[in-house]
Amino acid sequence: MTTPFDPQTQHTYTYLFCDLRTDQLLAELPLSGVTYSYALNQPGTLRGTIPYNSETLPLDPETASTPGRTAVYVDRDGVLVWGGIVWTRQNATGGRSIQASEFLSYFQHRYVKRTLSTDTSLITDPTYVGSGPTAQRLYADQKFVMWSLMRYASEQAGGSIGIDLGQIGYAAHGVTRNVTYYQYERPEIYKAISELAAADDGFDFSIEVGWSQATATTPPTRYRKAMTWFPRRGRTAAESGLVFSKGGGYGSILDYDWPEDGTAVVTEMSGLGAGTGEARIVKTAADNDMIASGWPLLEGVATYDDVVDETQVQGLTNADLEAQSAAQAQPTFEVSADTDPEFGSYSVGDQALFVIDPEPQSPAGRSAVLRIVGIENTAASGPERIRLTCVGA
Repeated sequence: MTTPFDPQTQHTYTYLFCDLRTDQLLAELPLSGVTYSYALNQPGTLRGTIPYNSETLPLDPETASTPGRTAVYVDRDGVLVWGGIVWTRQNATGGRSIQASEFLSYFQHRYVKRTLSTDTSLITDPTYVGSGPTAQRLYADQKFVMWSLMRYASEQAGGSIGIDLGQIGYAAHGVTRNVTYYQYERPEIYKAISELAAADDGFDFSIEVGWSQATATTPPTRYRKAMTWFPRRGRTAAESGLVFSKGGGYGSILDYDWPEDGTAVVTEMSGLGAGTGEARIVKTAADNDMIASGWPLLEGVATYDDVVDETQVQGLTNADLEAQSAAQAQPTFEVSADTDPEFGSYSVGDQALFVIDPEPQSPAGRSAVLRIVGIENTAASGPERIRLTCVGA
């Protein structure tokens, strides 16, 4: 049984501003109007305003929040719940507003500048990436390709931001990829990882933050860890036991929107890979079961300009078809952070049961198992409201 909303719940927020490369603490600054979010396989965002007043100006907020050079962490009740890079700053009433994105966003600003490949016939130095400044060979398992790309980025001068790559450096997924990243194309590293993850038999990934375990002689320290989940992140609804409900005066759902959009349905997808003219890689995937059941032929086209491997283009095409072969409903739910299931007991990737009792906009009620792909929290000392974005499980 869910517990009722408790208006007395209080939370303590602390915002830590640190040097991006060294993680040295620069200042602990207050923020107002804060929202922070997480997204599956994408960098979540943070927005807030630093007040400029007699208390904060001696802490040098200008240096502590320099865009592109500083990081900000969100500590909620002693738990690091968010961390990322300050990217923009502008004037706001009473101070300066900032926008930050999780640490994955760093790799949206990093590019492959030396040809890297799993195919040794295409490279001059077959040494594995991470073994020297001219190494070009990638480990073929998809998890280790991600490791290689992040290792390549971190080994350049000024290129390390302290990401722990330990978890992605062992225990292969068992999925081999044939990939080449040509230096003359300057592929973006985040995009390359995203394309690997989105293909058939792909994976979910993130950079997680938190406090390390304190010992008798050392205090806790912050960490930034690259992580993968195979075949996917999160728990099934049966494993999680998560139930979000609305009705009867109880439940955690405060409001919701459950749209359906047939304009985005695709029953046959064409995927366009690298190449030009007749030499371009073109692959097709069709949902024959949907067509046989009465759905019309509804076509879509997706482009993967940087993908040179035909198998990977086919895998991406298959994955995009699967994502669009059902009515594109992305329900959103506004839930109480302190009503069961409480904020912190679920993460992006988890499946949950969502139940709406009969009411005017849903006369028969609604019930479905959905996957959480986005979480946004509006930080407050008192009761918090969480916005969940979901897709069909």
